[in-house]
Amino acid sequence: MYLAGQPDEYENNWKKEFKKLENFEFYDWESDSDQTSPDTFFLDDLKAVKNSDILVANPGMAPSEATWVEIGYFLANNTKNPGDSCSRLIVVWKNERLPMWSIEFIKKAGKVVCSVEMAIEELKKHCN
Repeated sequence: MYLAGQPDEYENNWKKEFKKLENFEFYDWESDSDQTSPDTFFLDDLKAVKNSDILVANPGMAPSEATWVEIGYFLANNTKNPGDSCSRLIVVWKNERLPMWSIEFIKKAGKVVCSVEMAIEELKKHCN
């Protein structure tokens, strides 16, 4: 599972809750790649996205350009046709995130939830 999105320090250590789940291997760009330059982390992160079965994204409220690249790459590698939805993509979209019109676009890509807790519950349902 690839954990995309804001660093723990900006999003209340959101990744720690996922890492408590059993029967999953996690890739967390904060700890599993060399973040010293785009030349290292961009390649490491995209390889991990490509090799992941599930992507959970938490773009938070701050700009999240890298997260959207990762989501798009995962979607392209895990769907057959443009416009297909991927049930293994879970995006945490907080209710206060703007612009609201873009949520309809994101809903077409995968499962959208409004909290980390809901993402964990969705993941549990998906894996049963």
